[in-house]
Amino acid sequence: MSDRKLIYFILTTLLATALILGVIVLAFKNKNELKVFFLDVGQGDAILIESGNNQVLIDAGRSGKTVLDRLGKVMPFWDRKIEVLLITHPDADHYGGFNEIINNYKVENVIKTDVTSTSGEWLTLIDKLKNKRVTEIKSTQGTAIVFPSGARLNILYPFFKNIPSNTDKNDTSIVSKLVFGENKFLFTGDLSAEGENILLDKNINISANFLKVGHHGSHYSTGENFLEKVNPKDAIISVGKNNSYGHPHQEILDRFKNRMIQVWRTDQDGIIEYDCKNINQPCQAMKYPSF
Repeated sequence: MSDRKLIYFILTTLLATALILGVIVLAFKNKNELKVFFLDVGQGDAILIESGNNQVLIDAGRSGKTVLDRLGKVMPFWDRKIEVLLITHPDADHYGGFNEIINNYKVENVIKTDVTSTSGEWLTLIDKLKNKRVTEIKSTQGTAIVFPSGARLNILYPFFKNIPSNTDKNDTSIVSKLVFGENKFLFTGDLSAEGENILLDKNINISANFLKVGHHGSHYSTGENFLEKVNPKDAIISVGKNNSYGHPHQEILDRFKNRMIQVWRTDQDGIIEYDCKNINQPCQAMKYPSF
């Protein structure tokens, strides 16, 4: 073997070894980490939970184009699989983006309730889920997702599969709680104060460090008693700029201010990321504009 070929062989071997070691180090480095992204998708919700190469997406905003752009900013470009979609309820500002996500990512599972909509967009989504053979898991209290990092996403509400047909659609929202050591996130969809009171009456453990504020900061949600029971350090409001609803309402903002709760808003802060290094450390928040 010539000297040049020998040098080339050694360099190639070293490079290959470095790449292998890099992957191994990366895998071990991320093994115990958890990240939670509140994506700024306008007037809607989209929350990505990531642990290693595993992702759960709770809601997808209204626009497929917008949510795909945001996912492209926080997910590795080579990762084209999302393990679980969770649809809190069939309002377009929560499920609208899922149609494009299914077109662009391999989706393995979907968690939803039996609550439905007559919207053509919703019916198209249901057909796509069936055609793509996405495994459907009916959401009830006790359903859980366990991540490799040890994090656990527990469904707290609804309590039963058969939700009464006269229930307000917002109060059919799936409520879930992510637990990672002492770090706890509560996701409430569009649950109203009436739905919150059901959780309070059942004495469900809803305490959390980080609260995804219900219904984009509407004064119809996040009641005083509910907020006292959750007792969050941070409140995250997913809301669109200059929206026609006036969200978040000042009454709710004052409620947070009086309790000295740190408020994060997707309309002002862009993507809000919580980086959780391990179960023994508090999650750290950061923000970065996506426009």
